[in-house]
Amino acid sequence: MSDNEEIHSHDGFDTLDHQLVYVYAPANAPDETSTRPAKRRKVAKVEALFSGNAPVHTLKFETLLNGLESPECVALRQETFKHAWSKTEAQIQSILDEANEDTLGEVTAFVDGTKKPGSVAARVPTGFIVTGPNISSHSLLFKQLSTRLKTEINGPTVVLRSNDASNLKAVLKQLIRDVTNQRPGDCDEKGLYSDQDGRKLLNYDLEILHGYVKAHGSLAVVIAIQDSEAFDSGLISELINLFSSWMDRIPFVLLFGIATSLDLFHERLSRSASRLLDGVQFDVEQSSCLLERIFQSVVAGSDAPLRLGSVLVSSLMERQHDHIQSVQSFIAALKYAYMCHFYGNPFSWLCDDTLTGNNLPNLIRPHHLEVIKTLPSFQKMVDVLIKREQLTRAKTLLKDDKALIQEIEKSQESRKRSITQLLRAMSLLSSSSPEPVDKIELYVAAFQGALAESDFVKRVLDSIKRMDPDDLVTFIKALSNCIENGSAEMNLVGWGDEEDELLGAIMGIYSKVSALAMDSAKTGNPIRSSYAIHSKGVRTTVIAQRVQLSYENSTLTEQDKEFTALVDCLTGRLQECFSQPGNPQELFLNEVWLYDWAIPHKSIFTPRPREAIELALHTPYRYLSCDCCEYVEGLSSTHPATAILYQMYLETGSLINIFDLWSAFFEMLGGGEEQKCDERVALVMFYRGLADLKSLGMVKQSKKKADHLAKVAWKGL
Repeated sequence: MSDNEEIHSHDGFDTLDHQLVYVYAPANAPDETSTRPAKRRKVAKVEALFSGNAPVHTLKFETLLNGLESPECVALRQETFKHAWSKTEAQIQSILDEANEDTLGEVTAFVDGTKKPGSVAARVPTGFIVTGPNISSHSLLFKQLSTRLKTEINGPTVVLRSNDASNLKAVLKQLIRDVTNQRPGDCDEKGLYSDQDGRKLLNYDLEILHGYVKAHGSLAVVIAIQDSEAFDSGLISELINLFSSWMDRIPFVLLFGIATSLDLFHERLSRSASRLLDGVQFDVEQSSCLLERIFQSVVAGSDAPLRLGSVLVSSLMERQHDHIQSVQSFIAALKYAYMCHFYGNPFSWLCDDTLTGNNLPNLIRPHHLEVIKTLPSFQKMVDVLIKREQLTRAKTLLKDDKALIQEIEKSQESRKRSITQLLRAMSLLSSSSPEPVDKIELYVAAFQGALAESDFVKRVLDSIKRMDPDDLVTFIKALSNCIENGSAEMNLVGWGDEEDELLGAIMGIYSKVSALAMDSAKTGNPIRSSYAIHSKGVRTTVIAQRVQLSYENSTLTEQDKEFTALVDCLTGRLQECFSQPGNPQELFLNEVWLYDWAIPHKSIFTPRPREAIELALHTPYRYLSCDCCEYVEGLSSTHPATAILYQMYLETGSLINIFDLWSAFFEMLGGGEEQKCDERVALVMFYRGLADLKSLGMVKQSKKKADHLAKVAWKGL
């Protein structure tokens, strides 16, 4: 091609045709730089924020009782909730901080023992932390472990999880990234990623970690694998072999979280990898024990601001055990119970123990008293008064507001006294039981009002009757110790000064039983109660080569009879003590401080997505809250297309003709003679609604007929 032809071939070519971004600058546009006024900055709001004069938007509780609740009661309700939950949350956090303290100390001491400057370990120091089957609680342990090790050892700590371990390269990248990000400002990051020769290292090369260790003088690099069973066994073996080859340059320390057992974990490793480990086993407190400690302190504790009912506690524990949930899920459910009670109960501010009798008349209004008269606890109290033929008292409470306010003040004191008696009985029962007692089941039985007839009491009384004098002396010592010192788990102080008669009677029985035990030791004759000795004995007689059996009553000595009388006296005292607390659900105004509604928790913490979807498609106006949707259940042309198709879908059989469904849908939208809806628009809505039903798993293409859909799901099934 000649030069002339080449020049003519480029005629009409413009570089702007192939430009991605254009800047439009008209030539005749006036110069606005001089005429346009300077833009003023709006700094009023910013100055107000920094000066503290800006309005503060805080969460406020809604007004209850159909808007009749006073602003003072609303604010008091919210303030009571904040105070109650902050106190409960502080107790929970204190228990969580103390949890696993022994394990954390042992692991920290183990890691400190591996730090030997100038020496190279022949094998990789490894800690096997047997955490138990509740995998959901492992995150708390390893979070505490990471925090402790980062503050107490000279070196980085990295926690690896199975979702970071797709392959060896991904694990090394995550490891190096987490280590170098712990102290990012102390060293040159570019220098870590470059070799001495100046070449750039790959981001999964352990030479980067070696440079970090030399730059900071780290004595240990702790790698904690949280869910080791979820890792591929081959990947773990490769990591162990790799870390062992770098032990002369990087002081690795491995920590494995094991949910099953150490033997099963050892079987998953290769023999070559097992030989490279120098392991120590650590046992962790199970999450069930931690959950029981939290429950004892914040639910069954003497200073708990809100009590949970037996129905709600049973529901929470059932969900906790069935779904193997973590302690954090129980804490979330507990906070939700507090929120529901204080947000929806107009009398929840009465849980505040700082309120005195002088404040109640100013806060309680006539509409409060009218609502109180409709409560089941008030109606039950009036029924009891009528059965006792105290008609005057019942009429006074119904008609006189001042008398009712005085009864409310008395209920505050009677509530504290009744709950204290119940908690004391629970503490006495758990400390005197011959077998370990499930504290949560004991709480459920107590707040059902069935403590005296429960199996816990029967086991204690039966064990007392079978005791010998020495065992009974030990039992009475534990009993008196509980009365005098109380229970630290439930924040319950001793009540020996208030129960002088009970403690005196128990100590009197103690002295007499001790004297009998000393006499038995001197004479060598054992002493038993009549309950421990069979009342009838079998006597065998052989006459004329025939065996005859006869029964004769066993004889009791005077000491046996005296010991039996002491056992009966002690069991009677304890039975009276366990029967003294009444049913908390029968106390007046128990609705104020006892929350026992399990339905919100079931709907929130046990979601049912299919039921929610069916309800939304059946009644879309409840969710959309728009003016265009009619508040009509069933078919309506104002409902969304998916909801209309769902209603038609409910009326069909197992096979759905697509053309018939389209005809009915178009007719519903107004596509008849009046043609209120364009056919193409309706067809788009139809296809989109069918796609929604298919994505929800309600229909699929039929294999029997090409122009039919197969029904997959039925409502309520």
